[in-house]
Amino acid sequence: MSRQGLILICCLIFNAGQAQGCDLGNIGTSFRIKEEGFVSMMMRKLKEIDFEKEQQKMEKLARQRIEDPDPLEGIKPAIKTREFWHDPAFVLKDDVVLPCGRVLYKAGTAVNPLDHMDLERRLFFVDSREEAQIEWLKERLNEKKEWVIEDKIILVAGSVLKLKEELGVEVYFDQNGEITGKWGIKSSPAIARQDGKMIKIKEVKVEK
Repeated sequence: MSRQGLILICCLIFNAGQAQGCDLGNIGTSFRIKEEGFVSMMMRKLKEIDFEKEQQKMEKLARQRIEDPDPLEGIKPAIKTREFWHDPAFVLKDDVVLPCGRVLYKAGTAVNPLDHMDLERRLFFVDSREEAQIEWLKERLNEKKEWVIEDKIILVAGSVLKLKEELGVEVYFDQNGEITGKWGIKSSPAIARQDGKMIKIKEVKVEK
């Protein structure tokens, strides 16, 4: 590098250092930045909410979920009749201890509820949106029985209150597929009842 070039670079560095402390003054109009506090913002937004209106929305949503819950995923109208059995036995995770302190069952023991009780009822699983399934259900309920059985109607889809009003009996919904998921029910309508120490399940194809 030539001597003249070196002198030019030194001058530029020197002038740049001086420019950093230079006051250029105000150019145009300046504004002070005012930031809203978090608490103030939240209080302002709360005042804007119509709580009575929001409460009505929540009540409407809750009523809708009860009257017409979302259909269970994976349950479709039966396209063929299928019969199978479910073993209700399960393995205990903890000891079952009586109030007196005696251990009735130890953890790891396989227990079958049907060893200690009888399921003296039929369980019907139906989609109340399907008229053919409701007609099938009515026929089953009107069948003559040799003994009184407290049948239980469980929906996999449709309105609980509407079907209850139509049949005049209690109707339930298989919340989150608790029963159908454990018992392996994939189609409706289906009927389940005790068969020895097992649960006999029959999915039925009905004509529309």
